Amino acid sequence: MIDKRVVIIGAGASGYFTAIRLKELNPSVDVLILEKTGKTLSKLRISGGGRCNVTHDCKGVSALLQHYPRGKTFLKKIFHDWSVQDTIDWFEINGVPLKTEADGRMFPQSDSSETVAQMLEWKAKKLGIGLRSNASVVTIVPMPKEGAYRWQLNFNTGGSEMATDVVLAMGGFSKESQYNMISTLGVDIVPPVPSLFTFNIPDATLHVLHGLSVQDAKVKLTGYPEAYHGPLLVTHWGLSGPAVLKTSAWAARWMNEKAYCTTALVSWLNLSEDEMRELLRTTLEANPKKRIDNVSIDGIPRRLWEYILKRAETPITKMAADLSKFEFNKLIENLCRMPFDTDGRTMFKEEFVTAGGIDLSQVNPKSMEIKGLTGLYATGEVLDVDGVTGGFNFQAAWSTAATAAKALAS
Repeated sequence: MIDKRVVIIGAGASGYFTAIRLKELNPSVDVLILEKTGKTLSKLRISGGGRCNVTHDCKGVSALLQHYPRGKTFLKKIFHDWSVQDTIDWFEINGVPLKTEADGRMFPQSDSSETVAQMLEWKAKKLGIGLRSNASVVTIVPMPKEGAYRWQLNFNTGGSEMATDVVLAMGGFSKESQYNMISTLGVDIVPPVPSLFTFNIPDATLHVLHGLSVQDAKVKLTGYPEAYHGPLLVTHWGLSGPAVLKTSAWAARWMNEKAYCTTALVSWLNLSEDEMRELLRTTLEANPKKRIDNVSIDGIPRRLWEYILKRAETPITKMAADLSKFEFNKLIENLCRMPFDTDGRTMFKEEFVTAGGIDLSQVNPKSMEIKGLTGLYATGEVLDVDGVTGGFNFQAAWSTAATAAKALAS
């Protein structure tokens, strides 16, 4: 038998990290990364608005798992084996210290994704990891058991590479047909649907508020059991921000079934109805002789308050003390459950996350090896694993890559 030769398909975050960790653990292994385009770490470079949200300051495994709509049970042992702290320490040791922002997101201190990308590329080169660009794999063929190699990878331009082990690290795909190279090996694929998208709201009166944000709103989709909260942003096309992105992640399949046409109910302050009633009542009582449009509610920007009054059909010339019970209740309804009909979605910036991919029942979480296919591994977003926005998808990439590398190094 020849020495181990590992070929990794995909020069993204999980592909690079698998290669680097493998060479760190076992320098004698021959490692080659294949990239179908001419660019490496493309998604990493644009992530976080070009800052690269490396991970999230959520160091307890139980708490960390709550941020994954799909893959939570699968990731439990993996996160114990390679934790958030392991990620932080590894980047620090390799010259990329991280900083934590108020919401827990962690970025390189340089605030530049190039710092992360260039370190990974430099590290791979230093460790002697091979890279072949513009190498689009079209088929992965198992070789006879008596041969030196287990796998042959064939390119769309002709030619091939041989490997004892193959790591699938090509990221997520938007169409199920793009997984054919994997499914032809007998691997089950969960059909992909978009995750982490913003809501298109065809309401021109809302669009006038573009750029307006609130710090902690709650979003509930009519007919969907859960609600999610966080910062909310009004855009030229509808609603965005973490509250919407969380909702789109958890309700990804449900919204896909609805063709992205549903009704989103927005609570602008993420308060219970009783809490909202008490806040509005005390605010009005403190300002009895002010016109209702001049009343200021903590957490509600003036432009938004004027919009709420208009939606509630409240006469703006009324004094706060003269508001009728009916008018009060209409304001509460629009503060707690303002309805917006959604009509489609918009991808979040240039970042693309899918719900779907390799069925996790097909993968051994102790090694990331595909069950029944010795020497075939999978890491990162090619798996049916996805997290909400905030660094969680990168953490899953680092951890699954580290697990695969450990298994391959032994």
